[in-house]
Amino acid sequence: MKPLGNRRLLIVFSACLAAAVIGRLPASLFAGLVPAPLQLGSVSGTLWSGRAAQVGINGQELVRGLSWQWRPAALLRGELGWSLRGDPATPLSAELHAGPTGIGLRNFDARLPAAPLLALAKPLAPFQLGGTLAIRAGEIGRDALSAAQVQWLDASSPITPQANPFGSYKLDLSRDGQRLNWRMAPLGGRLDVAGDGSVGPAGPQGTLTLRPADGQAALFAPLLDRLPGDARARTLQLGAP
Repeated sequence: MKPLGNRRLLIVFSACLAAAVIGRLPASLFAGLVPAPLQLGSVSGTLWSGRAAQVGINGQELVRGLSWQWRPAALLRGELGWSLRGDPATPLSAELHAGPTGIGLRNFDARLPAAPLLALAKPLAPFQLGGTLAIRAGEIGRDALSAAQVQWLDASSPITPQANPFGSYKLDLSRDGQRLNWRMAPLGGRLDVAGDGSVGPAGPQGTLTLRPADGQAALFAPLLDRLPGDARARTLQLGAP
């Protein structure tokens, strides 16, 4: 039993030593491991404690001043954990964890620019949609999503300058395996946008119906004239019908 105990101690010691060595390496060495389309800019510090001046998507800033700090308490759950914080310009707080079940986020709370995320949906990209996404979720992971609340606030587009901001909306999200189901409803504004669909390996799919408020149709003509429909409502198809 004694040799076995010594072997376990050696394994634990080796693992701790490796973690200490890796943790002292510059965080910039790990910046390339961030999954596309995310990009880190001006990375400083170490893997355990560091900062990225910007987190972007395809050249657009999503989070400014993202910092991370190792959370030793996560080891009690058999995980590695970090606290994440964003600059007040793009407020974000979350707990990043990595363990046997994969990598995910807990207690996610952020207010982020909508443009970089909405531009990922190719049918939406030509409209250059902006505004703010207020996102809260208990857990976000490859196969997990709990207590998710998303609001698209003060939506805008350079195509409709006289109508901006044209509305605010809520999105209900639910996970179905690798597919993320969504349902959108208006919270108020000059343009009602409602619909549902999903996001899967093939990209976003679904249908959105756009209805301008009474007397507001002319303000949205540059946008609505691109879509099929009639004077009361237009339809935007995401992906294959």
